[in-house]
Amino acid sequence: MGTAYSEFARVCQQVKHWPSDWRQHLAEEIAKSLASELPTDNGEWNDAKNERRCQLIDKDIQGTLSDAERRELELLTQEMRVHRRAVAPIPLAGATRLHQQLLTKKRQQQDLDGETP
Repeated sequence: MGTAYSEFARVCQQVKHWPSDWRQHLAEEIAKSLASELPTDNGEWNDAKNERRCQLIDKDIQGTLSDAERRELELLTQEMRVHRRAVAPIPLAGATRLHQQLLTKKRQQQDLDGETP
């Protein structure tokens, strides 16, 4: 994992220097890629599925979760996330714009102070 993580960290450092529209496009492409890997919604998320997921989480905490139950928990968690994204998507565009504004202000202040990033 060390090599993969160091490669990941290297790429992240490079991406930080990309123009904001490139980074936004990359984020959108990654989101599409992740969404395509999630299972399609097999019916509505409901109380029974939520209860079962909670039971499996309790078993996982207790250390008594079987391999089959672990996979079931993973699938239920993915299904819950699909449902959550459908009913309450996370508004990242505004946060991304704010982040860019803050970075711009930081660079401007550093330029005034004569610092290098």
